[in-house]
Amino acid sequence: MRINWELKYSKKRSLVFNLSLFRKDKPRKDYITPKEIPMDRKVFCIGFAKTGTTSLEAVLKEFGYKLGNQPAAEMLCEDWYHKRSDRIINYCYTANAFQDIPFNMPGLYKELDSHFEGSKFILTVRKNEEVWFNSLIKFHSKIFAKDGKTQCTLEELKNAPYRHRGWALDTQQYFFDYQSTHLYDQEKYKSTYLNHIKDVENYFKDRPDDLLVLNVSEKGAYKRLAQFLNIEVEEGIDFPWLNKT
Repeated sequence: MRINWELKYSKKRSLVFNLSLFRKDKPRKDYITPKEIPMDRKVFCIGFAKTGTTSLEAVLKEFGYKLGNQPAAEMLCEDWYHKRSDRIINYCYTANAFQDIPFNMPGLYKELDSHFEGSKFILTVRKNEEVWFNSLIKFHSKIFAKDGKTQCTLEELKNAPYRHRGWALDTQQYFFDYQSTHLYDQEKYKSTYLNHIKDVENYFKDRPDDLLVLNVSEKGAYKRLAQFLNIEVEEGIDFPWLNKT
């Protein structure tokens, strides 16, 4: 039985596009052909945070995909930490594209793949693990540290009001098991990031049509994504750079 979800989209949370991020010489409708995407044609974005997931979300919306309600999805991350997937699977019937937590949690992609045959998976990555880790630290400092600059502390994460008090710290346990080492342990974070990439690539090694590994900052990434999803776009269009750190 499916769980009934009440999904409300706030105008304040909706992503507003600045057309200057793309082409200034013509409106977007002249270089993109959006489609009516069937709800059973699902796309799961399974790259870690700070790998271009916000930019990817923006482009998927432009392509015609309906993105899942992120606040509702993020409240399900504890489910997968305890290896429960029923509520996450039911949530996936509300849209046809999903990104960030909980969908980028290690191992969940296998469960999604088994339940939604024919789905596409996009693994966003950075140039290397050092770039990714530094971006994560800067982002957390920006939104969680009191001064918005220094590396945030355990207490600052614990008291951050995002979603609910303690949620930000809980996610560090869910992804990086910080309690077994310490918060922002470079070796642990980087190895978890690299192992996730390795595991995903190994899982899909015989199914190249089902997985796209994508660095959104690379030239041609926008076109590669469009081709992967069978969307018609013009040449020379790049990803917007959103949520920059």
